[in-house]
Amino acid sequence: MEAYVFHTDHYVNQVVTQFLAKSQNLKFEDIENYKSNDDILFCSYGILRGTGEIFKKCKNYIYIDHGYFNSSLRKFTKEKNTLIGALNGYFRVIKNDFYFRDKFYEINPVRFNNLGIPLKELNRRAEHIILSEPSENTLKFLNIPNWTDETLKRLKKYTDRNIIVHNKFSEKPLKHLMENAFAFVSCQSTAGFMCIAEGIPSYFTHKSFGNYGKIENIEDRKLDHELLYIAANSQWKLNEFFSDDFNLYLSKVFK
Repeated sequence: MEAYVFHTDHYVNQVVTQFLAKSQNLKFEDIENYKSNDDILFCSYGILRGTGEIFKKCKNYIYIDHGYFNSSLRKFTKEKNTLIGALNGYFRVIKNDFYFRDKFYEINPVRFNNLGIPLKELNRRAEHIILSEPSENTLKFLNIPNWTDETLKRLKKYTDRNIIVHNKFSEKPLKHLMENAFAFVSCQSTAGFMCIAEGIPSYFTHKSFGNYGKIENIEDRKLDHELLYIAANSQWKLNEFFSDDFNLYLSKVFK
C-alpha cells in the first residue's frame, strides 16, 4: 500500500507533514487534491481544515498530533485560542487511531526513561477527582456533545468523592489540582499520562483505552506504568523522523 502525505494551509500541519514526507521519501500533496482511494495510506496532522473528515472515511491512515509527553509548548488564551511556540517537542505517530495504539504493545521502558520523567508513588493526599473536559473541537469530532454531563453521572454511580471539572482554558492550573487528586478522568486527554507519572491514577472513556483505566474501577487505584511505556514508544521529535529507530518504528506501523 502506497503512502501519501497531505498538508493543509496551517503552518504546524505543513511543517510536520513535510518532515514526514521528506524523511520517508513519500508523495506530498495539498489536501485540496485528495480523492477518496482505499488503496492508499492517508497521512496527515491534526483533525482540522478537512483532515478530520478524511481520516474518518479512510480504512488505513497515519495520524500525527502532539505527543503524550514533552510536546511542543502550547499556551491557551482566555479567548480560547491555542498559541504554539517552536515545534521542538514530541509528536505521536499512530496508525488507524487518533489517541492511542491499543494494538501496539512495545513496553520497553528505555524511551520513557530517556525523557527524564520521575515516576512518583501513589498520591496519598487524595481528596478530589479531576474530570477533564475535551476541547470543543474534540467534542464535535467524536460527536460527544454531552460528554461532561454523561460522564459525571457515570462517576457518581461508583464514587461519592468531590469532582472538579477542568479544561485547558480553566483559570486554576491543572498542576495545582493534581496536588490533592485522587484520580484523573478524561475521554482521551494526554494529561492523563502525566498524572500517572505524578502518582495519580487515570481513567479514560474513549474506546482506544479500553484495556486501561475504566471508570467502573475508580475506587481501585492503580498506576499503570505500562501505558506510559507504550505511549513513549509511539512519539517522536521531528528530527528523529530521519533516524533509523523511526524507520524501524514505521516499518511496524505500515504493516
